[in-house]
Amino acid sequence: MTPHQSGQPHHEAIDRRAHPPAFNVPGIILALIAIFAIIHAIRVFVLGPVAASDVLLDFAFIPGCYGDLDEICRFRSTGADFWSPFSYAFLHGDWTHLGVNAVWLLAFGTPVARRLGTVRFIAFSGAGALAGVTAFSILNPTLVAPVIGASGIVSALMGGACRFAFGGRGGARFNLARADMPVVSIADALSNRTVLVFIAVFFATNLLIGSGVGGALGGGAIAWEAHLGGFAFGFLAFRLFDPLSRVSVP
Repeated sequence: MTPHQSGQPHHEAIDRRAHPPAFNVPGIILALIAIFAIIHAIRVFVLGPVAASDVLLDFAFIPGCYGDLDEICRFRSTGADFWSPFSYAFLHGDWTHLGVNAVWLLAFGTPVARRLGTVRFIAFSGAGALAGVTAFSILNPTLVAPVIGASGIVSALMGGACRFAFGGRGGARFNLARADMPVVSIADALSNRTVLVFIAVFFATNLLIGSGVGGALGGGAIAWEAHLGGFAFGFLAFRLFDPLSRVSVP
């Protein structure tokens, strides 16, 4: 039945398409989660210990290898220094690590992907991954250990969502189904109490992790620096990727 046949105004049908329900997840989000799961399953169930170690060596991000600070870095494939700042995001330590990132990707990647579209979303996510390991490298330049996980991307998505999904000075509850709200300035975002609380909790949690509390709680080694770098990038640079930033949205 068409909108005209049902007696409903045509613009209402357009509005419903413009504001899809929260459970209608963009394909790029589902594809990323599927790729994460397939890669991890192959590492766990298909590859042997040696092959799995080789994958980590070639595709995880290793800050110390940029200065050839360890002999093991010589065994990396040619070009690993170029792709590992992005490929590390597709590797995870275990199923719990993957599951946590998948949940946050669903929550914050959904509105950002709807707003940016697939191509811009991929570019934004890649830049977020790079920003995360850049921050990590600045604080850990000599570390010769693999950094893995999509947390840098997820953190960038969180930062980007703070620029539109919570509203402006007046504030609004976070709404996955609204991806077309006007982008707000950095000043206006920081004037939103909900955004301020969200940022404070995010940074406080990561600083506690950095102080060793995460390890004490069983969290193990967590690259909190990459979280902060990704979030800062997403929050500060979102407008550069946003196709609606110069469009007045009613």
